[in-house]
Parts: sequence; C-alpha cells; structure tokens
Amino acid sequence: MAPLLVPGLTNRPVLRRARVLTVSAGLAEVEILEGPLAGDSVPAIFYPQLGDPPREEELVMANTVGLEMDLGTGGVAVVLPKASGAGTPANENHFVKLPYTPLQFPVPPPPEAENLAGVPVVVLPLHSHLAPACCAAASLRSDCRVAFMWQEGGALPVSLSNAVRELRDRDLLHTVASAGTCFGGDVEAPNAYAGLLAAAGQEAGADLLLAGIGPGVVGTEGVYGHGGMAAAVALNAGAALGAEPVLAPRLSAADPRERHRGVSHHTRAVLRATLVACKVAFPAGCGIPTEGLPHRHAYELVEATAAGLEGRFGVTFESMGRCYDQDPVFFDAAVAAVTLALRDATP
Repeated sequence: MAPLLVPGLTNRPVLRRARVLTVSAGLAEVEILEGPLAGDSVPAIFYPQLGDPPREEELVMANTVGLEMDLGTGGVAVVLPKASGAGTPANENHFVKLPYTPLQFPVPPPPEAENLAGVPVVVLPLHSHLAPACCAAASLRSDCRVAFMWQEGGALPVSLSNAVRELRDRDLLHTVASAGTCFGGDVEAPNAYAGLLAAAGQEAGADLLLAGIGPGVVGTEGVYGHGGMAAAVALNAGAALGAEPVLAPRLSAADPRERHRGVSHHTRAVLRATLVACKVAFPAGCGIPTEGLPHRHAYELVEATAAGLEGRFGVTFESMGRCYDQDPVFFDAAVAAVTLALRDATP
C-alpha cells in the first residue's frame, strides 16, 4: 500500500518545548524554552475536553504559531494535551470530533428538533456580534431563551470564548451547540443543519437561535476564502429546515480596511452564495447603501440600536480593538437583526 502523503504540505504545526509557570481554569502562563520566543513568558490555553490539565513546573509541548505569526485573537500558546487515562469509549453512532486526527474523541449524538418552523434564526458574521445580539434579545423579551450554533470559520473550541462565559454568567445565553469540527458546546453536532436542530431541540427549547463563528476569523485574499462564508451555510441550512433566517450584515464606518467599510466584502460574498431569499437587517439611519447587493434578498431598515445595552446588562462590546462608540453601526447591525427576527416571529 502506498504511503498517504499530502503533496505540497510545507507548513506544519509549530511545536515548542515550554515550562508551565501558572495554571488557572483553562488558562496558563508558560515559559517558551526554544525557538524565536525562547525565554519569553507567554499566555497559554489548554482544553480539558482533550486531556488532563497541565501542572505548574511541568514540561509541555505548546503550539506557538499564533504568537510567532503575531496573530490577533490567536496570539496565545496552545498546550498540547496529555493522555487522559480514560477507559474505552462507548460507540454511539460512530460520531467523533476532530476525526482522523491524533486528537479525535467520541461524543454522543445530539437531540434534534423536527424542524425550525416558527423559530427565529439570526445569522451573525463575527463572534463579536454575539454579545449585542444576546443583549438585544433580553432587552426585547426578558425571558428570551437564546441558543447559539457555533460554526467553523474561526476558533474551534468553545472554551476559548470569553464572551460565551460572560453571557452565560449573566443568563443571557443558555445553550451552545458546537457544529462540525468545533467542540466544547452543551451539545455536539456533525454539521450546521444538525447544529441548528440540536440547539432548538434542547429540553427547554429556544426562543431565538443565533448562528455564527468563534473568535477570530480565517482569512485569505480570495473572494470566498474566509470564515465569514459560514454565514451562507447557516442561512441556507436555516431556510432548508423551515426557518426564515435573518442576516446581520457586517457593517463598519471605522474599519481602516476599505474592503470592510460600509458593507464588508465578507457579507457581499455571503449574499451571493446564499441561494434562498433571506432578510438582511440594516440599522435605520446608518446611511450605508445596498446598491450592488443581490436583488433576491430583502434589505430592511430597522429602528434598533445597541446604545445603552452594555451598561444595562454589564457586558462590554468590542471588535478588533474598537468599542461601541468608535463604530456603533457594527454592533447595531446585530441588534437590528435580532429585533427584526423577533418582531416577525410566529407568536
């Protein structure tokens, strides 16, 4: 049998020896012992779902590609897990996460609602839209149960998200379904379709389904080569399952990159790739034109703002270093989408 080779695979994981200095919850500080960062103390993260946590003074291997590439969200060392010593897992529907990698692990099959008919679904372009969306839901309906379907396109581990922890602590987010190769949610699902049904099929149900990616976003120079395309998958999936999904467009008046000013090129690509007609919520008064966007979608101006929600719910809105006051339309788009979805939902 010929060996399994991947032609052209020249960039490999950057693994460095490191010494653990401190450990707290899922976070650590490590001293890098080799490579260009040798001698530096850096923040690190580990994932208890994948193995036992490291101990102080322990020597570990850490992936430092995010630090050495000077990435933003990914600028931490990731500690490789140790063997957990777990027993032989039960075989439940042949469902594993991270399949055919050294870290594959089994998970139980998710519960599923029959369909999404009558369930409001809002698709978010970036993880930094999650907090204003959850706050908007609570502002509009004090008892609103919000579920989030976490998609591929940014970080895969749910535990990386500070926003999820903060929103859970304030009872603003109730269920997370991690879809595809994402992991660590309340329920695991093999894809976006099953993820939406799993989030809606939890015991108490969901009054609002949000879909989006984790922190950070994959990006290349290609028109469709970015993590934002997860939104098209969610929109198509939501519609196929009986929902009338609403897209929160990625808008900005302050992003220094021209391609993200006004309607981001990410959103433009998503709208071209979304085969079903969907609603797209623009904050009223934003002044951002919709010319050049596909005509099959409905672009609606919605009277909604994220102003005041941070103070009301004790949550901070921030994206790429910019706060609400620096780029309000970015966050208002998420609030407008939730407002539109809940307004138009079947009673």
